[in-house]
Amino acid sequence: MSATESIVRIQDLIAGWRPLGYQRLSSGTELYACMPDEEQDVWLHVVFAGMDKARLEQLEKGLGCRLPGLLRSFYRSCGGMSLFGGAFVFAGHHPFGFAAGERALQPLGLVEVNHAIDMFGWRRRDAVVFAVNGWDGSVHVAGMGDTPNEVVRCDRVTGRVIERHADVFACVEARLYRLDSLAMK
Repeated sequence: MSATESIVRIQDLIAGWRPLGYQRLSSGTELYACMPDEEQDVWLHVVFAGMDKARLEQLEKGLGCRLPGLLRSFYRSCGGMSLFGGAFVFAGHHPFGFAAGERALQPLGLVEVNHAIDMFGWRRRDAVVFAVNGWDGSVHVAGMGDTPNEVVRCDRVTGRVIERHADVFACVEARLYRLDSLAMK
């Protein structure tokens, strides 16, 4: 399946969550699947607005390496996600400090995730850990596959490869459809 086909399938799945509740914040962040609570609405999915060139360059500076091409492309349209209540988290740009109001909602920090993984010693310097699976703690890595676009899912501690995807779009598509099918059971 091509990256374009994966993008369409991702967009279709996310659009299917709108009837469950939807809100777009002034920051461009989108909230899906509202679960009303006594005190406030709780959202099952958060998709952060894409990043501009300056923000991408800040990420690369913090990482100490250039983002792999397709991952960079992904970030242009999506600046991070927290899906299924944190079962799949796609890291993004997390500014230093704390904010109030709508700005308080920020993605998991990409730079911080990579620095945390570095303590285990298996991440290559030019590889980027961009997503975390909440259930088992495994991570998705761009830049460590057999091809420039391949993404591997690795054990967080050992770096052992668990799963492979042709690219970041195929990875996100597979994870979303897998979790969505489990949630619908």
